[in-house]
Amino acid sequence: MLGLLFATVVSRGFYDGVSREGWVLISLLALLVLVKGLSMIWTISETETIKETLRTSTYLAAFAIALAVDSAVPRLGWALVVSLAVVLGAFWETTYWFALLLLLLAAVVGASAFARSHLPGHRQVGSLVDGLGLAVAGVAGYGILQKAYPEDYEIASIDRYRVDSTVGYPNTAAVILGMGALLALSRMTAIRNPLLRGLYAVLLLGSLVTLYLTLSRGGIGSFGLGLGVLFVLGANRLQLLANLLLVSVPGAWLWWRMQDLGALLSPDAPMGQKVAEGLVFRNDLILALLVAFVLQAAYAFFAARYELTSVARRYVGVAVGIGAALAAAAFAVLLMTGYGGVGRAAREIFSNPDQQGNAAQRLVSLGVGFRADYWKLAWQAWLENPLTGTGAGTFQYTWLEGRPGVQGVRQVHNLYLEQLTETGIFAILALAAFVIVLVVSTARAAWRHRPEGEGRLLLAGLVAAITVYLVSSGVEWHWYLPGATLFFFVLAASAVRLARAGDPPKATSGAADETTPG
Repeated sequence: MLGLLFATVVSRGFYDGVSREGWVLISLLALLVLVKGLSMIWTISETETIKETLRTSTYLAAFAIALAVDSAVPRLGWALVVSLAVVLGAFWETTYWFALLLLLLAAVVGASAFARSHLPGHRQVGSLVDGLGLAVAGVAGYGILQKAYPEDYEIASIDRYRVDSTVGYPNTAAVILGMGALLALSRMTAIRNPLLRGLYAVLLLGSLVTLYLTLSRGGIGSFGLGLGVLFVLGANRLQLLANLLLVSVPGAWLWWRMQDLGALLSPDAPMGQKVAEGLVFRNDLILALLVAFVLQAAYAFFAARYELTSVARRYVGVAVGIGAALAAAAFAVLLMTGYGGVGRAAREIFSNPDQQGNAAQRLVSLGVGFRADYWKLAWQAWLENPLTGTGAGTFQYTWLEGRPGVQGVRQVHNLYLEQLTETGIFAILALAAFVIVLVVSTARAAWRHRPEGEGRLLLAGLVAAITVYLVSSGVEWHWYLPGATLFFFVLAASAVRLARAGDPPKATSGAADETTPG
């Protein structure tokens, strides 16, 4: 990646199309890399600091290249990148397959954009989202295989029953799936072809099912927040809701069927029972996916021919808003009463969730587990070295020195606090500024984008997806898993590119309107 970045730097005109916000974001990431590199002077572990500096440099390279990927790059150059990715993929661990697939897709899409030349921004990003959807489909598909065929596809997570897919960590797999589900929902709403919408419905349902099987509270909660962002910023909200409900019908039936499969989410079930119930789950899932495809394809066919009046849409929108508010209020009341009031619920947050209970018990638990101990020690370590920190990538040694027990850990499980305790105030300021500029600039562009066409929906989907990663990183260590973080930076760069592109040109007289009726 760093070699490819150098090649693009010396290539004339490669970064001419980068916006002002894009250069600001690149500069902030470069500052973060610089601070981590300088921490070699005072670090308590040069080896870990070198690793972290190179890791962050790779993310900077991926972001910068993806930001300018639609420039004129010779096809031979992209062919070399693809070949390199294939060769490396033959030898690397499965954890890196997802990252390599992202590089491969970026190369193919870049070559395609060059071949077509001067396509509008929303067309280029739409093709990229289609390609990235295949990557998410791979993660979801492998996770489903882990439950359908448990003997052949072993789960590598610590508890041995939460799906971790090819990523190797359930909570990070959940974030990738949540981001992919939001992209699928926004893309499905933006296109009109019934067949493509049916395929996206299959991808959406498959991602949601696998997301549930990870039992990741942070991943599912971040997805819910991202879904709210998508509805706030996106256009055609009734279409978004209709598409989500159509997928939810077979999804709810499948979830109801899964409740009778006790071995599916049990850590102690015998392998014979897991195999038998895995086959039942497979058959039910196939039926649910077929129903989701048919429902969405049929809906797209009729929606293209019939349209609600503006008055009807207004009344339906008000009814949906009231229903959502009542549902949220009821959920909050049930949650607080279930934990015995606000005070007890707050105390429960810092408890350790039941690791041996069933899926329902884990998902409704508020506890952050041992993270409270990690955060406390990281904060204390930063207070001792507020300007410099202990050195990039060195929290594992800070933990060994001050841990309250014998448990080992390598990361703080909070991206922002980790930057603070390891590399000091300047690193966290650079990262915080990057996050703020990225979210504010892209969200503002999505809000101001005219509702016609697919550009606003795509941009809203990208903003929602990056929100999932940024929020979940407050309680996790996705930063250290290249697949998820490269995915995030490719999406972030795509959002900045699409925000710069602005409104797509209005359709001329007689041209087909890209807005989906309803």
